[in-house]
Amino acid sequence: MAMEVFRIPIMLIPEQRCGVTALFRTESCFIKFPVELLSQPRLLRIMIDKAYWSCLGKKALPELEKRTAELNCRYFGFVFHKVRFHRQFRRWGSCSSLKNINISHRLIGGPQQLMDYIILHELAHLKYLNHRKEFWTLVKSTGVNPAAIKKDIIAYGQQWQSEYQVWYKQIYAKGGKLF
Repeated sequence: MAMEVFRIPIMLIPEQRCGVTALFRTESCFIKFPVELLSQPRLLRIMIDKAYWSCLGKKALPELEKRTAELNCRYFGFVFHKVRFHRQFRRWGSCSSLKNINISHRLIGGPQQLMDYIILHELAHLKYLNHRKEFWTLVKSTGVNPAAIKKDIIAYGQQWQSEYQVWYKQIYAKGGKLF
C-alpha cells in the first residue's frame, strides 16, 4: 500500500529570500527557497526535506494532540506538557523528563494501530523513564502486545524507508515541480 505522505504534490518556488518556508494550500505543499540554492542541489534537497516534514507535522499536530489526550485519559491520566511530531529517524518516539512527548515524523499518515502503540509507549514513559519490567507491565495493561506490534513496526519502517528514498531522490526534479 502506497503511503500518501509521499504522494502530496510539492511545488518548489525559487525566490529572492533568505530562508526556506513551506505551507499547504489546496492539498499541495508549496516550498519557497532562496534562488541561490539552485546551484547547491544537495543542500536544497536537505532544506526541502526538513521544511516539508515540519510543515506536514504542523498540519497533522491537532490530530496527534487529540489522540494523545484520548489515550492518556482512557488508560493513564498522566500530566504531560507538549506532544509533537519530531523529525527523527532512529526512534519512533521519545519522552523527556520535562514530560514532553515526541513522535517520529515517520508516523504521519501511518497506520493508526502503530501510532496508538507509540503514543501509549511514550505515555508510559511519563511514569517510568526506562524499559524495566514495571514499564512493560504498564504498557501491557492497555491491552497492547508489544511483541506483536514490533513486527508491524519493523515492516512499516522498512516500507517507509523504501518509499522515502524514492521520494527524496525525486526532490528537485521535473523543473521545480514534484509530482
